[in-house]
Amino acid sequence: MIVKTFKKVDEKIYTEKLDNGLEVYLYKTDKTKNFYITISVKYGARITKYKKGNKVVDVIPGSAHFLEHKVMALSENKEISKRINDLGSLANAWTSYYGTNYNIFGSINLIENLKLLLDIFYNTNITEKSVEEEKGIIGEEIDMYKDQIDSLMYTKLFDNLFNKTYCKHTVVGEREDIAKITAKSLNNVYNDYYVPNNTFIVVTGNFDTEEVMTTIKEYMKKLNQKPKELPKRIKEKEAETVSIPYEEIKKDMENTRVKYAIKMKKNIFGIKDDNILKDYLGIILSNNFSATSELFERYKDNEIVIGMNYGVNVIDDYLIININALTNDGNKFIENIEKDIKKLKLNEEEFERKKKKYLKSYILDFDNIEDVEYLISLSLMMDGKIDYNEYDKLVNLNYKEANRIMKLINYDNVSIIRTIK
Repeated sequence: MIVKTFKKVDEKIYTEKLDNGLEVYLYKTDKTKNFYITISVKYGARITKYKKGNKVVDVIPGSAHFLEHKVMALSENKEISKRINDLGSLANAWTSYYGTNYNIFGSINLIENLKLLLDIFYNTNITEKSVEEEKGIIGEEIDMYKDQIDSLMYTKLFDNLFNKTYCKHTVVGEREDIAKITAKSLNNVYNDYYVPNNTFIVVTGNFDTEEVMTTIKEYMKKLNQKPKELPKRIKEKEAETVSIPYEEIKKDMENTRVKYAIKMKKNIFGIKDDNILKDYLGIILSNNFSATSELFERYKDNEIVIGMNYGVNVIDDYLIININALTNDGNKFIENIEKDIKKLKLNEEEFERKKKKYLKSYILDFDNIEDVEYLISLSLMMDGKIDYNEYDKLVNLNYKEANRIMKLINYDNVSIIRTIK
């Protein structure tokens, strides 16, 4: 094992890459008696097509999430489920566009919990019968998301913003997608991506690092899996223009919801680090659209909004800025935001104050073992590495650069989605 240290917070990670390519990250702390164990695979819903050797494989939308259900199939594996319950532990899983995470949270017998999670991950049995039975459950999950208005609006917004990119499909897929999924299609993806050199383990909490690492190594030795050549993701070529500039969703609601989004090439800013770019834009947008901003107060006083927030997303080569509003008058909000979005402002005092909040938030993340795990896992899924110097990068954010970025925002490609009665 080697030891890596997060700058400023002086928090250490014990890490090792095994011969089969599996990466292990151990964060030991005496701040808690609990532990959090996760196994993650760098395969998520953004992989819609890939090349394996000379063969091109089209992935059915929703496959990554469906596969999560079949790997974490505790309802089928009642013995493992009972053992987890007897230990008083909680097992869960989640899938994003970037990866899939399987986890156990507990407080007693970490080693047994670790072995149970390894058994879940590496002893997957996907049959045609079990796939057909799962389709109804996932179909209900799809319907549930569609019943949630904010979830539905985000789905439609990103579908309207893009022409071909992966986010035109939701992580869970649509019912017509799920109907096409078979045991064979899931097993193909499992065999291509669920391999040691595309997988990492993170353990956070109070434990013996040597004991945990030895347990993982012994388990891997019995599996005797070798590294595999990973398929190459095929990225669709995306047009700069939005697919649909405006759409209305009919919904009998007391208030109107509006999502106003701008799409632009991220390379116009000349910043290679997506996280730094998002930090700068987060500060700029917070200053203009958060609940403490002057614009929000003015909008509220003039009854333009009831509530307002913002978001920044990087989707392959594109950057998305979205402003979300709850309002009594959708037309009035859209009319005002179209003018005010181009009048962004930021002074140095405000910039420094918001930067301090980012620095404080980064430090506080290390007070919670689940936050530390998420920081590690998200970094590995999205960037392929952990940035141990993130604090220094935040410290080096500067007002002059923020102003430069603010002036480069391109407002040419906009998509709006709103509710109407």
